[in-house]
Amino acid sequence: MSLPGIVDVPAAVKPTRRELIIAVAGTVVRLILGFVLIAFALTLVPDTPDGRMVAPIGVALLGAVVYLLISRRQLKRITHSRFPTLMAAEALVLLAALFLAVFAMIYVAISLFDAKAFTEPLNAFTSYYFALTVLATVGFGDITPVTTVARAVTMVQMALDLVFIAVLIRVVSTAARKGLAHRGVTTEDSTAS
Repeated sequence: MSLPGIVDVPAAVKPTRRELIIAVAGTVVRLILGFVLIAFALTLVPDTPDGRMVAPIGVALLGAVVYLLISRRQLKRITHSRFPTLMAAEALVLLAALFLAVFAMIYVAISLFDAKAFTEPLNAFTSYYFALTVLATVGFGDITPVTTVARAVTMVQMALDLVFIAVLIRVVSTAARKGLAHRGVTTEDSTAS
């Protein structure tokens, strides 16, 4: 099995097996660290309402800013990487996880403000679960928005999910193509079997 842009390149620039293993291991480690940091960020959102919405809203806004900064950094890494398609896959996974985390924080804030906003009170885990089911359009029905605010935010996520999927895949794949071009590999070379 070949991986486009990683293995199917001219012999002059073809990576060694060791380089490929190190690159894949680095991606796995960065993904795990990214997931751990996202989980930690979700713990910063309070579990109990204290009458102040500053903390959850502040964490959600900070999450959005971090998302934008990481997006920019990931795109630069892709275009300058020895393994642009591997970096592109890493970026897609991390950016999707961060995107969901921002909405999870917003859902927790809504739930803290109004315990009846959803069919059950949300915490960091259940809000992330709900955000993922919205993105995946699974719609289990175990958690549903009840209030107008909760439904409105869920509708915004649904709309942004469509944009997110289309735009992010386009931007990341373009960055990967630029990275391959930077290395002197044409798209035809990287997809040849």
